[in-house]
Parts: sequence; structure tokens; C-alpha cells
Amino acid sequence: MHKKLWLAASILAASLPVGASTLFQPVEVSDQELAQLRGRYVLPDRIISFGVVMTSTWQNSAGQVIGAEVALNVANGQIQPSLYVRQISSPGNGNVTAGSGTITGGAGLENVQGIVQSVRTAGDLNTGLNDLRLRITTGNGDVPVDPDAQPWNGSQDFSNAAGLVHVSTRAGGISIALNASQGQGSSSQQIGGGVAQHANISGTLNNVRNLAALNVALRDNPRNLNLENCIEQIRALRPHGY
Repeated sequence: MHKKLWLAASILAASLPVGASTLFQPVEVSDQELAQLRGRYVLPDRIISFGVVMTSTWQNSAGQVIGAEVALNVANGQIQPSLYVRQISSPGNGNVTAGSGTITGGAGLENVQGIVQSVRTAGDLNTGLNDLRLRITTGNGDVPVDPDAQPWNGSQDFSNAAGLVHVSTRAGGISIALNASQGQGSSSQQIGGGVAQHANISGTLNNVRNLAALNVALRDNPRNLNLENCIEQIRALRPHGY
């Protein structure tokens, strides 16, 4: 039993690559917590792969785009999970008017436990989206890797005319911090030890997106002969008044 519990708790973090070994730490689930999970579990041998994809982008009024994507995937039987980082960039056209809005307060958002999302704007005609999704599929657990993605080798910075994005480890997780140029604002996203997605927009005509997806691939449920035998035995008890 303990072996299965440890496997289930470690499916996200076992043997993380060099430089990312502290991103997620497995924790064994207590008997008290398990008592609340009856009927809500997945056997470890049914999990083909588990992955996290985080994407943050900022598009300004000139159509210039800066952003980054981080993809972590742990496949069944894989010695080390794969961790990739990809820059998102587009040149756009035209000029950007400097942002003049001021956003104040919000310090308490950094202390929220669990999941926290915020969009704050002091400009006009802006769009902000924070989105977190859980996707459960069956069958093939292979996750395609974007050809432009690079294996994780530590903190990285990407920049263009739209701004600067910094990808790093933070508080036991992965963080994407983005600062838009011309005073348009900033955004951040973190997963690990909780989920945080924030967008602070002080300019005009910006489109900001923080997207995160937790992907779980399960193998098709095989015939469980032991379970079927138990059901047949229960059926046999019905004529006797049980």
C-alpha cells in the first residue's frame, strides 16, 4: 500500500532534471486524508503521463508580442521528466503609446494559499485572461514537443520590442514574470506550492494571457477479473435476502 501511495505522490516529481530537482517535492498522503478520498482515486498503474504546460503572453497596441511557454511532462517508466522552455515573439508594426496609468495595492495577493488569479487595469480597451484547466484523456500519453522549445538549463530571459520575460524557479515551482515595455504593465504566473496568475495593465489596447493546463493521460481501463468475481458473489447473495 505504501509503495503505491508513494508512486502516486511522486508521479509529478520523481527524478527531476538537474537544476529543477526542487520544483516539486512528493509528500505521502496520510490515512486521515485517504479516508476522505474513497471513490475519488486513480490507480498509479493507469497513469500513462502527467504534464504541466504554462504559457504567458503580452501583446501591445502595435501587435508586438512577447512571452514564454514552459512544458513539464512525466511519462510512465520515464527515468527523468522532460522540461522544455519556448520563447514566444512577434514583431508587430506601428508605435506604442507609453502607459500612464498607476496600479496600487494588491500586496496581499502574494500571500494567498492555493489558487489566486487577478487582472487589474488602469488603462483603456485592455483584455486580460487567467485560465487554469485540468485535462484528462485516455489512450496515447505521448505529448508532442514544440520544435522551437529548448531543454531546461536554468533561468532564462527573452526580450524584444514588446518587453522582457524571465523564466525561473521560485518557491519550489516554476515562474514566468513578464514586464511590458513603454510602461504598459506586467504579468506573472507560477505553479508549484500553489497556482498564481496576475496581470497588471497600465497602458492601452493590450492583450494579456496567463494560461496553465494540467494534463493527465490514463490507459484504457482493463478488465478487472477480481472485481468482476466480487460482483458475481454479491449477486449470488440476493436470493438469500442479503
